[in-house]
Amino acid sequence: MDKKMLFVYNPMAGKEQIRNNLSDIIRVLCNAGYEITIFATQGAGDATRIVEEHGMDYSFVVCSGGDGTMNEVATGLMKLEKCPVCGYIPAGTVNDFASSLNIPKVMKDAAELIVNGSIFDCDMGKFNDRNFTYVAGFGAFTEVSYQTPQEWKNALGKIAYFVEALKHISDIKPHHMVIKCDGEVYEDTFILGLVSNSVSVAGYKAYSKKNIKMDDGKFEAIFIRNPKNPIEVQQVLNSLLSKQLDAAQILYLSSNNISISSDDDVQWTLDGEDGGIYSYAEIENLKQALPIICDKRAYAEVSCKYSEE
Repeated sequence: MDKKMLFVYNPMAGKEQIRNNLSDIIRVLCNAGYEITIFATQGAGDATRIVEEHGMDYSFVVCSGGDGTMNEVATGLMKLEKCPVCGYIPAGTVNDFASSLNIPKVMKDAAELIVNGSIFDCDMGKFNDRNFTYVAGFGAFTEVSYQTPQEWKNALGKIAYFVEALKHISDIKPHHMVIKCDGEVYEDTFILGLVSNSVSVAGYKAYSKKNIKMDDGKFEAIFIRNPKNPIEVQQVLNSLLSKQLDAAQILYLSSNNISISSDDDVQWTLDGEDGGIYSYAEIENLKQALPIICDKRAYAEVSCKYSEE
C-alpha cells in the first residue's frame, strides 16, 4: 500500500485547537513517510464533497474535527467504490466516536496512533439515504448539539450542551411511534430515542455495563417512553444513572435493522448534527464498512473478532 494521504480538517472545530497543533500533526505524518494533501473545510458538506471527489486517489483519508466532521468524511467514504483507510484526530467538543475507539484526545498522540495503530473494520449506520458513524437520535435534548452556538461550545465545552438543554426542558414533545425490530412490534409514545454503535453518546457512557462491540453488525437502541408522573421520571433518571436500563419506561433493543414510524414529523440528529425531519426512518447497520485506525489494545473493548494472542 502506498502512503498517499488526504488530510481533511475543520479549522473551527472545538476550541479551534488544531491551529496550534497542525504543524505537529503534519510533522508526525511526514516523518512516517506519508505524502499528504491538506484540505481545510469552509462550510457544511465540504468534507463529504472533497472525499467523494478525490478519495479514490488516496490510500489513507485522515479527518480532524468533531463528530460532525467525522460524519461528513465517513459519508464521503461510503460513496466510494473502494474505501481508503480512515484515520481520526479528534478536535471537537465531545468526540464520542473517538472516545468509543479509545483514540487519544491529545492531537499529536492521535497522529502518532495513525502511524503506529492497527486497522479496525468498524460498523457504519445508514439512516434512510444518509449515513452516520455512531448515533441517530430524536427527542429530548437531541436537538441541543446542533442548536448550541459554536462559540458556546468553544468557550464552555460539554457544559454548553446542558446550558442549551435547560432552555428547552419545557419543550419536550412526545411522539407516538411504531417500532419494528427483529419481527417484534413496539407501539407507544416516546420522548427520546437513540440508535447507536457506540459506548459513549453525548459524553454519557450509557452502555458501559453492557458488552458493546462496534464491529458485530448490531446497534444498541434506547427509547424512553413518555413518563406519566414524577415517580416515573425519577425511575428513568435512576435507571440512566445506574446504567442498568431496566426501568419500565425504557425500551432497550439490539439489532441490525430498526424501522420507526411516527404519527407526526420528527426532528432527528445524526452524530450530533441536524439529521432532518422524517415521519419514517429505516435504520440499517453496515457491518464492518469503515476501516479506521485505532490502538490494538482497544480491540478487546470494541471488536467481536478480538482474541488474546
